[in-house]
Amino acid sequence: MSVMNTMKLIGKCLQLGLVFSILNWASLVYGFEQTLQFTQQELQQKLQTLTPIEKQTLLANIVLTDAKLELLEATNELAVTAFLDIDGLGGLHGNGSVTVQGGLRYEAKEGAFYLDHAKLTDLSIEQLSPSVISQIKPVVQDLLVQRLQAEPIYRLDKNDFRQSLLQASLKTIEVQQQSLWVTLGF
Repeated sequence: MSVMNTMKLIGKCLQLGLVFSILNWASLVYGFEQTLQFTQQELQQKLQTLTPIEKQTLLANIVLTDAKLELLEATNELAVTAFLDIDGLGGLHGNGSVTVQGGLRYEAKEGAFYLDHAKLTDLSIEQLSPSVISQIKPVVQDLLVQRLQAEPIYRLDKNDFRQSLLQASLKTIEVQQQSLWVTLGF
């Protein structure tokens, strides 16, 4: 075998090796998925970093604290209930609770999960009349919904190679057995 033929054979082997390497890598990435589990307790810890939430308006100072998260398996949603304290003009004072409920939204560019389509489902304030509560309700809803929809509930770890690969695509989000199950992949 001549030197020229040997060089051609080596070149073909290198090309074939490169093709096999690319196919092997593609098979690892394509069809690759990972399901992440977030317990209610883990999500609760993240939620604690978002409170207290405070808003001062011309009429009142509203403070939301001690937020509690609940995973709702029946609707595949999250509910957040917080303690509410209001001090207003003319000695107006009341406290109670507020609950917001919504689904999850995934932002692939950020690798982050946010509360989505949140709506106020319950507002109870002792010491205040129903007419005052109805006036305060839109302010409380905007305050809580805007904050919870703007801050991620969870962000993928950019230092974890598998999570960074999976960042591009969300397959499913499900609430089961007091945990949030998120499947990401290609």
